[in-house]
Amino acid sequence: MSDCLRANARFYAVFFAAFLSPIIGNAQAEPEMLPELVITATRTPENLQRIGSAISVVESKDIAAWGSRSMVDVLRQVPGLDITESGGPGGISTVRLRGAESRQTLVLIDNIRVGDAASTDGIIDMSNISPDNIERIEVLRGPQSALYGSDAMGGVINIITKKGERTPRTTMTIEGGSYGTISTRLATSGASENTTWALSLSGLHADGFSRYGYRIGRITLTLVAPLENDSMDRISGSARVTHRFGENVEVDIGFRRIHALANVDNPGAFASPRDNNFDKSKQTVTTAYGKISADSFGGQLRHSLTIFTTMTDRVNRGLENCFDAFFNIYACDAIFRSQRVGAEYQGDLDLGKIGKTTFGARTEYEEASNREVWLMPAAPNTNGFKGNQRTNSLFLLHQLPLGPLSLSLGGRVDSVDGINVFPTWRATAAYLIAETGTKLRASAGTGAKAPTLYQRFSIYGTPTLQPEHNFGYDAGIDQSLFNGRVKLSLTGFDTRYRNLFDFDPLGNNFVGAYINVGRARVSGVEASADAIVVPDEWRLRASYTRLRAVDEINHRLLLRRPRDTASLSAIYTGIKNLEVEGRVTYAGKRVDVMNDFPYSHVPMAPYGKADLRASYKVNDHLTVFARAENMTNARYQEIRDYGTAGRSWYAGMQVTW
Repeated sequence: MSDCLRANARFYAVFFAAFLSPIIGNAQAEPEMLPELVITATRTPENLQRIGSAISVVESKDIAAWGSRSMVDVLRQVPGLDITESGGPGGISTVRLRGAESRQTLVLIDNIRVGDAASTDGIIDMSNISPDNIERIEVLRGPQSALYGSDAMGGVINIITKKGERTPRTTMTIEGGSYGTISTRLATSGASENTTWALSLSGLHADGFSRYGYRIGRITLTLVAPLENDSMDRISGSARVTHRFGENVEVDIGFRRIHALANVDNPGAFASPRDNNFDKSKQTVTTAYGKISADSFGGQLRHSLTIFTTMTDRVNRGLENCFDAFFNIYACDAIFRSQRVGAEYQGDLDLGKIGKTTFGARTEYEEASNREVWLMPAAPNTNGFKGNQRTNSLFLLHQLPLGPLSLSLGGRVDSVDGINVFPTWRATAAYLIAETGTKLRASAGTGAKAPTLYQRFSIYGTPTLQPEHNFGYDAGIDQSLFNGRVKLSLTGFDTRYRNLFDFDPLGNNFVGAYINVGRARVSGVEASADAIVVPDEWRLRASYTRLRAVDEINHRLLLRRPRDTASLSAIYTGIKNLEVEGRVTYAGKRVDVMNDFPYSHVPMAPYGKADLRASYKVNDHLTVFARAENMTNARYQEIRDYGTAGRSWYAGMQVTW
């Protein structure tokens, strides 16, 4: 066990004891809940009690309560997950699991990989995922490349959308509030004997605030002119339709499209103002899939075949977007286009007492291009890059139940054009002590991240760049008390990274080039608690993560990883039809990089933020709600020099018929 785990073991024991103390006196027996099924941990529906991996589930009611604008606030209570937002609504929002880079965290929507294949790291901007028609979010932590291939080094975030139910339902939601924010949403769903459907359409506008420098005294005290607001607009739509042909065949079709516009700032600008009304971003993201599933041998073997595509069109307009051969700076539109298309087969073989085997194959083709349209007179237009690559994969997982013990062992082989074949593996174990409501679990595995098209084929690219790799393990305990009224979880983890991508400014004839040189180690502890303190009145939730993330080449902390993160929520439902939730979040000390030469690392102050929401169900057709964010008007930065919202107020209503 690492020093970080040993040093903090006593703290977590005290944490759980303190959390339980007000609950024990109020304990009353309640009926046991039905087993919770999760999909992401094994690629098939599985009882959570038999899962050896660390996994969290965010339910639809929490998504509806906190996710009016984006997925960012929905995920802040998940242990081991950290979010950074670059300047409010419309700014790029990235997620990290267990200290991994954003590029090493795989995001799926209905098991379909999303992300911009033309971006530097291939990351997904979480601010552009609308929270429409989402049933739940499963967050699987630890190396998962054996199940999901490239990018799943830190874990997987799987966003699972809703299916329609037998009773048709339509909802319309309207919300407005601070910073000129207004959002609308229309969703409808239903089902017939063999068909289900769920459709949604939403829009969001915010006048916003300056992404650069807003409420940062170090910047605002030196200004000679007021900062300008950076607005954003987003329109999104989604659809999911399933149809069952007889007893054994089902077809599932999904579609999502997002169109987003945002004014942006450039805190790292050299010559132009860092706060300006010229820099803008526009992007359209389309994701679609079709899946057919069929049972054979009386349901013993289930086949699934999925065809999918993701397309991204993005334009970044900036005063300092382009450089000529002499490194002169020009204003230009940088235009990026990418597409990812592929197919995946998965078979699930039920072997009865000797377990279940999941096997499959996947092929994926991705291409990306970039060109620059210079906006200055007599400035030459230049071509950026164009590249493509195909990835072929085989995977296998076997789950073995041995009474209260559940074991799994899986592996995967990925082959990318022009890159060495890379294998990955994963093993898990879970032991359930039903009499005490205790589950002991452990997992170990490897992860990998293939280089992006930009890292291989851009002007800075290295075509032979090899994948990043890591090895990680964790061990934990999940404890259920008082017939499920109290649920506690504690996990310790340790992960080592090697062959990490880095940028060599002297490579490629002093233009710069990506190389494999990095090494890092990330270790820590995750704790969470969920307790019904007073039935039908009070519920408490808490999470805490202690993290140490070190660059082992330069012997310094990795950027933007808080040493400590925590959240605490209290939910009150003691008045009929009323629900009130207060939430406090905390991020501890971390380091970031200065936006001025010599770009040295600087410490970032810890911060805490308090939010409050309330909803009241007037009748079966009308619900009104309100939300107050950053109630103490805390001044803080998630990324250096990017502003964050002050005290904010929002209110709205939802009509259902």
